[in-house]
Amino acid sequence: MKTVLMVAEKPSLAQSLAKILARGSIRQRKGLSSACAVYEYEDYFLNQPARFKFTSVCGHVMSLDFTPKYNNWDKVDPVSNFSNMSVRIGN
Repeated sequence: MKTVLMVAEKPSLAQSLAKILARGSIRQRKGLSSACAVYEYEDYFLNQPARFKFTSVCGHVMSLDFTPKYNNWDKVDPVSNFSNMSVRIGN
């Protein structure tokens, strides 16, 4: 079974989204940081059974954005941005 990792911006968002996507049936465990739990559930991804792990970051890690050609969500297919170049933006 494949594992899908999802990372939210905040711990509360990770918990809320995991509950919604798992339709309420999630397992919660502590992550490496006590502030960021890991929420796990099983579902399907691309028509295959998958184990989902949803967690979050705490604090500012760094900022990334897509190059100007790809950073307009109205003009670019969001799926294509998985393979497009991103650039680091100073904080």
